[in-house]
Amino acid sequence: MQLSARPCAVAVAKSGRRMLVVRAQSLDTGASVGAKVERWLKTPFDVLAFGPRAGAGALLSVPERLQTLQQDVEKAIELLQDPRPLEEKQAVVLKEVEETLVSFLEKGATVESDVLANVKTLLPPEAATLINDLIPEPPNKQPDVVPVEPVDVQPVQPPVTYYQADVLSNQVASEMTEIKKAVSGLKAALDAVRANTDVANTNILRLNLREARDQLARRLAEISPSTESDPSISAATREARILLEEVDSSFFA
Repeated sequence: MQLSARPCAVAVAKSGRRMLVVRAQSLDTGASVGAKVERWLKTPFDVLAFGPRAGAGALLSVPERLQTLQQDVEKAIELLQDPRPLEEKQAVVLKEVEETLVSFLEKGATVESDVLANVKTLLPPEAATLINDLIPEPPNKQPDVVPVEPVDVQPVQPPVTYYQADVLSNQVASEMTEIKKAVSGLKAALDAVRANTDVANTNILRLNLREARDQLARRLAEISPSTESDPSISAATREARILLEEVDSSFFA
């Protein structure tokens, strides 16, 4: 694999007055090393703040790096003993450097944002707005653009409209149910009276018959003028009146 050397990242670690600058070179592989760092060099302010951000992040990372120092050394030894070509091992090193540098930048930018937020609380609103215009949000605070998915709009169902014919049909059905129930009750009471052979039950059975008879009469009186001409209502009414006449002539004449 042929190397194509170009500067892609600058890692800055500052301790006291000493500053270590490591220049990394990327390989012409499928994914270029350095893309993560390029996000931190978009604006002139990002270029000016690159060193301070990385330095602050490095100082904050010292305790963490000390804890993982032994693991880092072991990883470096394993990489040296790795039988892969030098180009591939160099790419691995560059990737590690880049990820470490980006972590420094993110931590430094977080400190920077906190300091600026505290400063803005002490300034007039106009000055705070001016700072917002001059200092852009760091890359790790800029919102990612989320594609807007199309909303599946369901068609609005038209409201249910009840027409006069529907109302009349429901009323006919309701009245037919009440008439049939009253007719059935009167027939049951009539059969009970006719089948009775115990004189002691005669009065109670005749009382039940009268109540059933009055119930059917009320149902017929409650028929609406708008439904009495319906063929089914007319037939049920005719049958009910014949039954009432039979009961009246036999028991209540």
